[in-house]
Amino acid sequence: MTEWILKNKKADVERLEQELGLSKAVCRVLANRGITEVPQALCYLHPQEVGLTEASLLKNADEAAELLLRYIRAKKRIRIIGDYDVDGVMATFLLYKVLHVLGAFADYRIPDRIADGYGMNMRMIEEAEQDNIALLLTCDNGIAAAEPIARAKELGMTVVVTDHHEIPCRKDEDTVCYELPPADVIVNPKQPGETYPQTGICGAMVAYKVICLLLQKADDLVTKEQREYLLRELLVPVAFATVCDVMELTGENRVAVAQGLRQAKKCDNAGILALIAAYDLEDKELTAYHAGFLLGPCFNAAGRLDTALLGLELLLCDSGAEAASRAAHLKELNDIRKEMTLAATRQAVELAEEKIAQGGVQVLVLYLPECHESLAGIVAGRIREKFYLPTLVLTKGETCVKGSGRSIEGYSMFEKLSEQKDLFLAFGGHPMAAGLSLPEEHVSLLEERLNAAAGLTAEELTPKLYLDAVLPFGAISEELMEELAQLEPFGNGNPKPVFAASGVYVKGMRRIGKDGSSLRLQITDTAGTSLTGLYFQDADGFEAYLTEACGEAAVQELYRGRGEVRLTLAFSPSVDEFRGEKYPQIIIGNYKKYTVG
Repeated sequence: MTEWILKNKKADVERLEQELGLSKAVCRVLANRGITEVPQALCYLHPQEVGLTEASLLKNADEAAELLLRYIRAKKRIRIIGDYDVDGVMATFLLYKVLHVLGAFADYRIPDRIADGYGMNMRMIEEAEQDNIALLLTCDNGIAAAEPIARAKELGMTVVVTDHHEIPCRKDEDTVCYELPPADVIVNPKQPGETYPQTGICGAMVAYKVICLLLQKADDLVTKEQREYLLRELLVPVAFATVCDVMELTGENRVAVAQGLRQAKKCDNAGILALIAAYDLEDKELTAYHAGFLLGPCFNAAGRLDTALLGLELLLCDSGAEAASRAAHLKELNDIRKEMTLAATRQAVELAEEKIAQGGVQVLVLYLPECHESLAGIVAGRIREKFYLPTLVLTKGETCVKGSGRSIEGYSMFEKLSEQKDLFLAFGGHPMAAGLSLPEEHVSLLEERLNAAAGLTAEELTPKLYLDAVLPFGAISEELMEELAQLEPFGNGNPKPVFAASGVYVKGMRRIGKDGSSLRLQITDTAGTSLTGLYFQDADGFEAYLTEACGEAAVQELYRGRGEVRLTLAFSPSVDEFRGEKYPQIIIGNYKKYTVG
């Protein structure tokens, strides 16, 4: 059962209320995020007015820009090597866009997810040599490509790495030894000696910083107006990449996302505008939700089910009609991906429930041979969320089993997999996620070993729900929603505020959605204020919980709009707009039985 924790961090909330002119609830949210001083709060509430960090603080970014400009002026061939996820596609786009504007002889390559795997490989190096490439420029990859880079150097190529992933390292007794690839220049905020204040930036942001400096240095190739225009336009792909790569939305990341999303609907990129139109978002204010769960996944779907080049070609498209056609195709691919993910998740849930019923399971190792290998990480994440257990989803590849894992706090997946490295053909990752490949005959042994070595305590296996404040329904208004909107963009590091209401009365309930998987509840709080509550997660589970707690008869009465059941709810406030009128409502995130006292 989830442990509910009221944050209630110490702060002078009353002073914040007075000086900011905001409600107590919103000031409490600010305090819970560590924002306790008025100047700090003003910067947080108005990210549009905050500047980005000086690009020259990023180690070696200035050197990379100088080297690129030298090759541009010399008319030497440059090849960008990106990645097939949103971050990699966006980084590739913005680098290619600027190099093209500056008159560079530049092209790009993005690896195929299944045929090539992640990052630069030997085949790409040999191809570059045949194409007389003088400089290889990586984005969102390269930091772990020591052998391909060494080969490129042997062949006389210059290599510039822009990346944001962890630096490969080994432990020599108690000393950590970083193993940097033999590139000419490495720009990575996680490398030793870094001077950049925020190391958790995405690959597109790293590339953007290099571009900032490149455009400054190329003042004879672009005007000041062109430079400012490009940097403003290219914040849009940076915003998408930051959200979709699940960077913490704090500091510069939050500023870049806020500014980039505001720019998105008025940008000149035909592809982005077409994708926004494909989701009927032209008249809505874009949020991190739209970027992370609607628009961004279209680029990922292309890389998963077809080729990531489809997404890049959309971004590079100049024709509105062609962009609309390409955007529709990406949306269609994403819809197919969602259906495939849903089917695979159902199968994974059944398998997980079987394993849990057998007992003694702390790590779920789910082998789904028919699942598309590109969906393994998504499915693993959903299973982890449902059962709150470290989860590996394995699929059958052409020559071996491949899979992805997602973990929980307190269980370092990379460390635990490292203990079983004799079972793998390859693996990599970090504490919360991993990717791997292994022979099919090792699957059962991996499951056995991981569970034997898990050692998770009951505390570690208990999910935590952090609440910002207790909020009466009467306080939910259009004005409160406008105040909460100032806390956007929400995401990793800046979660959507969650409030609680204790002992509310559920007085009616009905299934909604095309498959009846969601619920609409009629709820009244202890002060007598009534509103609608929407629950989108697991209607069957909610109904089963009420049946066990209150009996089947009580549940049936709720469906008939009679009777009542008392619950304590965790929720986010919302406003429902219907026929020009606005009504307060809540989006229910969690629930538990009401207990007096």
